[in-house]
Amino acid sequence: MFRKRFRPKPGFSKGPLPTRYVILITFIFFSSTSLVSLWIVNKSIEPVIMDIAKNEIKRVASEVINDSVDKNILKQLDKEEVVLYDKNGSGTIRFNPKYYSSIRADTIKDIQKKLGLNEENPFTKSQNTKDQFKSIVYYIPLGVVTGNALLANLGPKVPVKMSLVGDVDSTERLKVTDTGINSSYIELFINFTVNVKVVIPSLTAETQVKHEVKIGDYLFPGKVPNYYGNMPAPAIIQPGTEEKK
Repeated sequence: MFRKRFRPKPGFSKGPLPTRYVILITFIFFSSTSLVSLWIVNKSIEPVIMDIAKNEIKRVASEVINDSVDKNILKQLDKEEVVLYDKNGSGTIRFNPKYYSSIRADTIKDIQKKLGLNEENPFTKSQNTKDQFKSIVYYIPLGVVTGNALLANLGPKVPVKMSLVGDVDSTERLKVTDTGINSSYIELFINFTVNVKVVIPSLTAETQVKHEVKIGDYLFPGKVPNYYGNMPAPAIIQPGTEEKK
């Protein structure tokens, strides 16, 4: 009587895996876990980097606005022309629209020129670099995400770009404060609004930069009346007249 011998199926070995399979499996596992980890870290720090980028862009835009206002308004401001005051009529105070439109147009044009925002692609095509701020493209160290002052300058640098969305807008504001009797203290403000697009790798967001600049203040003294308030007029005795008892 013959017994049938059991033969193991081909392809299944009881020994250890070959070295090439071990290396391949290790490489696939390491690559997969690394990619997943990088994706998780990237998604967690993207909002932080974007917030930092927005703050930097706002700082640059405010610096540009202040520089342009100082160049085009403060150094050329004529107090007699910028404000119209009706002394003989109702006493209203308002901006001179013709003079204001002139300085407003020059200032806005200078802001766009310094930001490099009047080109289709301000980051690859630039005009005269002397007329533009060199920090249009920022490189923020990745260490700022930690919030630690010692690690803020460490790590790879993340490029942050800025591009204009729409036009630079401005509105004027007069603040009138009553001082004394029939006198007014007037402060002149111009509010600038710049809509920009902040671009970091793999993420884009729009932000609005608002900046108010005080361009001057004036004191308009008025005439002091003989009598003020609801007080009764004082009795004045003419010279040579005796008071009756």
